[in-house]
Amino acid sequence: MTATKLIVILGATGNQGGSVAEVFLREPQWRVRAVTRNPTSTKAQALAARGAEVVQADLDSPSTLLSAFENAHAIFAVSDFWGLFGDPANEAKAKGQPLNVWAANQETEQLKAVIAAAARIPTLERFVLSSLSNATKWSQGKYTHVYHFDSKARAEAWGRETYPELWKKTSIFQAGFFLSNFVSNPIMQPVMTAHGVAQFVGNIDPDVKLPFIAAEEDTGPIVKALVQEGAGKNVIGYREWSSLRELSKAFAQSTGTETECIQLPTGESNIPLPSELRLELDDNWAYCNEFGYEGRDDPTIIHPKDLDSPPQLDSVVNYFRKQDWSKVLAQGK
Repeated sequence: MTATKLIVILGATGNQGGSVAEVFLREPQWRVRAVTRNPTSTKAQALAARGAEVVQADLDSPSTLLSAFENAHAIFAVSDFWGLFGDPANEAKAKGQPLNVWAANQETEQLKAVIAAAARIPTLERFVLSSLSNATKWSQGKYTHVYHFDSKARAEAWGRETYPELWKKTSIFQAGFFLSNFVSNPIMQPVMTAHGVAQFVGNIDPDVKLPFIAAEEDTGPIVKALVQEGAGKNVIGYREWSSLRELSKAFAQSTGTETECIQLPTGESNIPLPSELRLELDDNWAYCNEFGYEGRDDPTIIHPKDLDSPPQLDSVVNYFRKQDWSKVLAQGK
């Protein structure tokens, strides 16, 4: 009988962690330990019903991480800046700071705790950290307000320096631009005109190439390759390397709707935004336009096709075909 290995998955009920759990639950040689703050949630119970060991741990309580990681052969670690930023209970914790600045610092500390705990697991063979590019570094200090990128990158850099032995077992997964943003995020949703044209409105240059990912589907296959292959990889995760203009054509193909792209000047938005978020997103889009979502000057970046066993991922068109666009398409009527 083949011995099974244990993968511990943080954020197992979320987009990235859920995708990793989905993939490894289908692997008979792996056992899945799903880590969540709320083991009684519907998603957690569904994982348990499929054979996952569901355990409670909290990134804000580092002592809970050691027991969650016990006997792990692989760990997938992911954090949630937008969950911190969007939780009204955290406004008081910011103590006068902009909430996104507080959320970034908190996320960095959370990931440091995860890294420190992982370094103490003697059975660990592979650590996969979900991170993003360092916008401040790769823009040479031009864009310093992309907090939800830099918060992860800072923890990654700290881990590499502080735990070199762990880093010999580590690979980095950078999730690309979420396709789900176009479905549910008002900032990115297509806007329908009275003439039935779906407009993709925003500050992104429509001809700049971006890594588009269906995180809830694609993360698992990419992370599986990172777990099974040698360590030391830094992969930008995506299903299609495409421009916003090309993506709008995929939307047209999947919905039968005419589309167009409209690039707004820096500082303008199609919806009202808090000033601190406006500053962050202005820098975010400008960074992508000028230096690339992935920090294109980073020499360590590899693409999914560069993996030893490249995953077979679906298309953007098929992702769009599966979505319910009824509310979006009804806007201009």
